[in-house]
Amino acid sequence: MQRLIAAFLVAGCAVLFLRQSTLAQEGSGSSRASPPRATRPMTPDEFYQAFWKFINKQDAPYKKWGALPGKKGLRDSKEPHGDSIQTFANKIATDSPATLPYGSILVTENYDKDKKLTDITVMYRSKGSDPQHGDWYWLKYLPNGSIARTAEKEKKAIAGKVASCIDCHSKAAGRDLVYSNDPEEKADEK
Repeated sequence: MQRLIAAFLVAGCAVLFLRQSTLAQEGSGSSRASPPRATRPMTPDEFYQAFWKFINKQDAPYKKWGALPGKKGLRDSKEPHGDSIQTFANKIATDSPATLPYGSILVTENYDKDKKLTDITVMYRSKGSDPQHGDWYWLKYLPNGSIARTAEKEKKAIAGKVASCIDCHSKAAGRDLVYSNDPEEKADEK
């Protein structure tokens, strides 16, 4: 009987020891490390940087993408985009510029009067991101690739459902929130 009790005690101690060593590796409280990336969703900041890396990937950076019809090269613009812009469109967008299906990405470089790059704005059409506004997801990057932030106290990222972008782009003639696929205004129509 004593041998049976001793065996149970040894087995119990072994289980407790194994459990303690597992807990010690996992950490506890504020010292707990975040789980590996594969087991948790991206944080917003991780998404902004991953998206920046995606549009700047070495084999096909956005600067090698095409343009929507009639919008190639640097052209005049106005605030909030600056004095001139250049817009690049991924293959999904250039293959169907009238409808800009899901997966379309438009990257606009914004320049000041001295032709200095001030920021890069992105429109990404992603199903479910904002159904009330054409499912466009908005991003504004600084030239160094970091996400632009508001000047307000909380320094909010300029990304997602950006009210100022939506408000302005709601005036686009095609009612799709995109000016780059609207027909050019004729001088005599002004």
